[in-house]
Amino acid sequence: MALWRLAHNTGEMDNKFSQLARDEYWSFLLMQNVSMLVAYALLWIAGILLVLPVVATFRARFPKLRKVAVFAIAFLAALGIHAFFMLRLAHSRPYFIADAEFGQWYYQILRLPPASWQVATDMLLFAVLPWSFVALVAVWWMRRMAARWRWAAIGCGLTGVLMVSLWPQRGGAAEQPAAKGKQPPNIIIIGSDSLRGDRLGFTGYRPARSDGEAAAGVSPRIDEWAENAAKFTRCYTPIASTLESSVSVMSASFPHTHGIRQMYPRREQVEKTESKILPMAEVLTERGYDTAAIGDWCAGFYDMMPLGFRDISVSTFDNFRIYMSQAVVMAHFVVPLYFDNPLGYRLFPQIGSFAQFVTPEVVTRRVEDKLAQQAARKRPFFWHVFYSCNHLPYASAERYNRMFTDPAYQGRNRNKVDFDINEFVSGTGLEDKMAALPEEEIRQIRGMYDGCTRQFDECFGRIMDALKVNGLADNTIVVVTADHGDDLYEPGVTLTHGLGFNGGDHCSHIPMVISGPGVKGQTLPEQVRSIDLAPTLLDLAGLDRPERWEGRSTAGWIRGEEPPRDRAFYGETSFPFIQFRVDGVERPYLPPMDELTTIDPAYNHQFVMLEKWDQPVVAAKQRCMRTRDWKIVATPSKEGGRHYGLFHLPADPDCRHDLAGERPEVLGPMRTAIDRWIDDRLETEIHEIFPGGEP
Repeated sequence: MALWRLAHNTGEMDNKFSQLARDEYWSFLLMQNVSMLVAYALLWIAGILLVLPVVATFRARFPKLRKVAVFAIAFLAALGIHAFFMLRLAHSRPYFIADAEFGQWYYQILRLPPASWQVATDMLLFAVLPWSFVALVAVWWMRRMAARWRWAAIGCGLTGVLMVSLWPQRGGAAEQPAAKGKQPPNIIIIGSDSLRGDRLGFTGYRPARSDGEAAAGVSPRIDEWAENAAKFTRCYTPIASTLESSVSVMSASFPHTHGIRQMYPRREQVEKTESKILPMAEVLTERGYDTAAIGDWCAGFYDMMPLGFRDISVSTFDNFRIYMSQAVVMAHFVVPLYFDNPLGYRLFPQIGSFAQFVTPEVVTRRVEDKLAQQAARKRPFFWHVFYSCNHLPYASAERYNRMFTDPAYQGRNRNKVDFDINEFVSGTGLEDKMAALPEEEIRQIRGMYDGCTRQFDECFGRIMDALKVNGLADNTIVVVTADHGDDLYEPGVTLTHGLGFNGGDHCSHIPMVISGPGVKGQTLPEQVRSIDLAPTLLDLAGLDRPERWEGRSTAGWIRGEEPPRDRAFYGETSFPFIQFRVDGVERPYLPPMDELTTIDPAYNHQFVMLEKWDQPVVAAKQRCMRTRDWKIVATPSKEGGRHYGLFHLPADPDCRHDLAGERPEVLGPMRTAIDRWIDDRLETEIHEIFPGGEP
């Protein structure tokens, strides 16, 4: 069945990469399938060990049972074990069964107990019941063994447990001595991919549903914490794409400076960037900090570009072999079903790189465990904890998935956004199809996004609790932020991020909230950039910023030492999966993703963009500049020129009315500033654009 499913699913795909998998990686796919035989062999052995005692017990009680009845008992026992693991999977990792409906029997069973009983029933069902069964089975086998074999079996079992617990873990930095003298503050940045700056409770956002668990809003733990934090309500990223944005944040530099301007860089581009930047983690490592990046698949870029972190615990990013290996494992569903445990991770280490395995729950547990270790080490730390919670297709755990959505909804976006990968890869009319989505589907998508935020909020709350339990809260600077936001069908936009500056720039707007020693609760509405975060954190920690950094500290604002002042925001688009239409301009031609990129076997089988498209992709980028009240968008045209759109933000936050032809006194200086930014890579501040103040 698994082999048939794998072949069938591969046959349904119709793009260059699926053909590449069939033509050039067939031997790899074959060996991946062969390795799955280990799982089936272990399950066969486990079946004998677990089912035989049940059958034998029934035969002892009812010696006249017919063979058919014995077979039925064995089958029901195996079915019961299978049902338990299905319930366990539905409870802990519903992502594995995203193709199934959340109304299946295993979800109905999990919903039977009242919410107030949930903790107790979970403990009974997923801890007491299985371990009691295993204990009874173990006793049954022990009673039937000779004494010498009994002790041998106990010894083998203890040895196996010890080997699993001591098996080398991936990653881990070499121990370094702690800094002497006064302990500097710890720093932990907690982010969720695609978390918007305007859809958290403390910003005034309220979800459509307010009943039941939804009554607490999308971010109750973050809201409570933010009361005593500095809240930057207008922070923007210079490029709304994870890899590029993260390099900008950690190196306090713009994309055209660090050189990563789309999400599929080649090896030489990565190496060139690493040679020219000085990331924050590297600065802090030199000052005795423990540095770690911990996350799931959205944090996978750290495997490609470590950015100075010494300990990296993330999923692998854009490795073609990983994608194929994941397809094989997910076809052999016994692996995620039965081997989602420490033993399974040792036997099949590749699953540690899969998005479905490294979930937000796994990330949070890793952080909790690491905080307990850190408290004993007495060494300052700088960690980036990065979740995939809010990323498309908004497939949160089942409890969160239904928290803010319409219970009566039965459409195609029930569990996650229905997404055709072939259309996205091949660029076949996706803009028109997304724009035609009915209002009912849009409400469902927004509700699922809110559920994702609530899941991230609870992960954040657990980390904050762990800081307190381990005595680290009082001396830790905590930041909540994101790499970028997402468009959610506001006027003029559909879904996605990093593809354009139509609309209100929700995909560029991110949260930026900072708490820590000496930080008071306050709201700062002045416009800042994500590249200002690193110098701010070093300033708050009492350290000097590197001269090469382009970002500027806001610590003086937070401490009340200098008056806040809006900073000009400059942004550019990323990899051109879609070039959204702009009125009045025909955009340059760029081919779809499967023609712009290839697989580089010499670079760990990474997706990379073909070198011949470097210049055309940069030349076709849409650019944006925002002052306090005005926004200008420069869109390259097919003929080689630029089209400029001008929008007055207080009166037109969704940027629906182009005033370029009506306000030449505003357009002129802003056009000069954005052209200077594009052509000369020079930033013009707002007071330089408008010496007499903004019109």
